[in-house]
Amino acid sequence: MRHPSLTFTLPPGVPKFGPRVGRVTLTRDGAGDASTSTAGTGRMLITMDTPNILVGTSRGVVPHLSRDHTHESDAIQWLHVPFESFLEQNPPIPTLQNGPHPLHRFLGFDKDRHIASLSLRDPLDMREMPPNGNTYVSANCVRGVKKVTLSDWRRYVYDMQPDVVFALTDTPFTPPPYSQKRVTKSIERSTAWVADIIRSIPSDAGASEPHTPRLSRHPLNVLVHMAGGTSLPAREAFAHGLRGRLHGPEADAVKPLRCLDEGITGYVFDLAVLRGIKPSSNTSQRQSMPDDFLRLERPEMLEHPESIAGAPTPRMTEEVGLTASGVLSISELSVQPDITSMLKASLGGLSEQKPRLVTGIRSPHEILRLIRDVGIDIFDVAWAMNAANLGVALDFVFPVPASNAGDARQSLGHNLYDPIYKHQFGCIADMFVGAGESADEGAMGRQVCPCIACSPRAPSSPISHSTVDMQSHATSMTGGEAITRYEKPYSRAYIHHLLHTHEMSAHALLMAHNLAVVSAFLAGVRRIWAETEDEGRSARFAVEVERFSDTYEESGGLFIAAKKDWEYVDKARGKGRLAREREKQEDDKDE
Repeated sequence: MRHPSLTFTLPPGVPKFGPRVGRVTLTRDGAGDASTSTAGTGRMLITMDTPNILVGTSRGVVPHLSRDHTHESDAIQWLHVPFESFLEQNPPIPTLQNGPHPLHRFLGFDKDRHIASLSLRDPLDMREMPPNGNTYVSANCVRGVKKVTLSDWRRYVYDMQPDVVFALTDTPFTPPPYSQKRVTKSIERSTAWVADIIRSIPSDAGASEPHTPRLSRHPLNVLVHMAGGTSLPAREAFAHGLRGRLHGPEADAVKPLRCLDEGITGYVFDLAVLRGIKPSSNTSQRQSMPDDFLRLERPEMLEHPESIAGAPTPRMTEEVGLTASGVLSISELSVQPDITSMLKASLGGLSEQKPRLVTGIRSPHEILRLIRDVGIDIFDVAWAMNAANLGVALDFVFPVPASNAGDARQSLGHNLYDPIYKHQFGCIADMFVGAGESADEGAMGRQVCPCIACSPRAPSSPISHSTVDMQSHATSMTGGEAITRYEKPYSRAYIHHLLHTHEMSAHALLMAHNLAVVSAFLAGVRRIWAETEDEGRSARFAVEVERFSDTYEESGGLFIAAKKDWEYVDKARGKGRLAREREKQEDDKDE
């Protein structure tokens, strides 16, 4: 069976940095439906317009959503699987799946609709880990830390056959500062590990050439984590290593590639690492800290401790780079570069014709800034999924309607734990309307949210669980097609009730809704780009970004309040619950 091929197309004349709209196309063997099959070729195309989202999973499952929910969601097109959670067994259970498309079959993804990517580690997991070695990476599973060698990872990848694979990278998850030797070693290891995953397949490996012509003889679609930490020169050095001409044994291993970048499909940036978050054994998974929690790592800090006291502060704005002698000065290394500068340092010498993916996003404001200033194509939505965990229903659109511009700054959503929603029976989002609502109920001028919370669909026919059920019920059809009937949206009051009674369906409804809101948000970005003339696209987009920033609050006050309410409701159970609730009500009255 042929491995799928991922291609990325952009309009001609796209600058290296700045807003852009493209298309990701995955070509795979198999007869898909009419919307995905290429007539007469036996191949299937899955297309995804960018900017767009990547949905992370936990052990291959989108949190709170069933397989049916995942299949029905229009927002879920690209699913990402961190493989370390399967390492408790040897060999890992997913690698035992036989037949075509083993990763999709094992996890229940739809091969006709879903792009599945695989990485060893969860890019949002910032827990402290033992250091990596020259030939292995430390990964975390339920039975502790496992050492995964390069050959192990290569074997897992070829057994699982993901659509996209993330190359291993040597990211230190020990408390900084890091010595110059450690930073250099990280770059060298990461470069060598990229070369290992893209080296040519032996003739007896049984894999065939990909669908589309490539320079390399490996069939994988490889995304590379751009290494270098928070040091701009280190990030530039790693990018230079990817595009540098290979010679000798290194060139023979990846022949006929002239450089590593020719065998790479795209680039990945993990913002959790770039923010300087301190790894800690007590830090729970996916927990993040403020941007200025840690200062920039200082490669020479351990070697020259006397320079710490007199070092400039992170607020300095001078440019970081090499001195005339090519050596980093102390003042240069003490500057904390911003996220945009670090991403540009990595991408400056690389092709703009490859997709750029970012993980660790914190808000829609940050998404818009990275689109405007850098030109990022794919964003993970862990922040929106965490909002659903905390009982927050997102409620924002892009571009901001004229009727909303100029008003007081609005929140990004609603904390449905709050008692003010106890008797609110409208749709959970003000900016959206359900497909089952009519125009006379105020639906005019608002987008339709297709999620299962705003547009719940009644089954078009009885649900059959066996052949007996199929014989007992005749499928209700009209003109040979099933009728789709939408129910009224679930109200804020109903979801507020579900949250306070610890019903799992509350988080399922919120998860589906939040993913739909972020998907519609990026669809608005693409729509602005399509509706504007070429000359004025960037200018109009910049204006719309400013309007969005002026309309919606970026601070995390909403999520902080939701987390407090979630913790209270989570603990308000069991013996003595009524007494605790009565005590809280009395405290609220006193305030």
